[in-house]
Amino acid sequence: MAAPRARVEPPSAEQAAFLERAIQQYGKATYNFAYRLAGNEADARDLAQEAFIRVYRAWRSFQPGTSFLSWVYRIVTNLYRDELRRRKGRFQEEIPEDNVPQQFGGERPLAVTPIDDYVERQLGEPLSKALAQLSAEQRQVVVLADIEEYSYQEIAEVMGCSIGTVRSRLHRARALLRRLVERARQQQR
Repeated sequence: MAAPRARVEPPSAEQAAFLERAIQQYGKATYNFAYRLAGNEADARDLAQEAFIRVYRAWRSFQPGTSFLSWVYRIVTNLYRDELRRRKGRFQEEIPEDNVPQQFGGERPLAVTPIDDYVERQLGEPLSKALAQLSAEQRQVVVLADIEEYSYQEIAEVMGCSIGTVRSRLHRARALLRRLVERARQQQR
């Protein structure tokens, strides 16, 4: 005998409007953050989509007057951590559809543009390679502090830890990043 199906209530106009505004205002920033964490388009899309599904389901729990972006970044962070735990030990590299070199008519695909454009303009090759070598947690704290320019308090809220923990993680991540960048620069010579 099949289990009875839970009755799904249609969204209220208020709930639908909340989600629509959230996606319009924060969809791109949420995707970009997810891309910086995951490092590939497919996972970033999945993370952002799942985050907004969670926003839709828990829309009443959002506290007006607080940072929506911090809230949604926290959701993305938790989803990413869950995914890393689930995938532990699995091959994570995105596999192309075919073996033919990808042609984009001189333009990169739109979804790759946010981080690649930023890296090319601001970071340079040694730093982008060094960032890729950091652990997900280290990369996240550096991205939130140095790219997104969040305060320690906001980072603590997103990462679910204390301000002191943010400071120590950021200090260690920046020190490692400096060493990795220096090593990359020396190898280029």
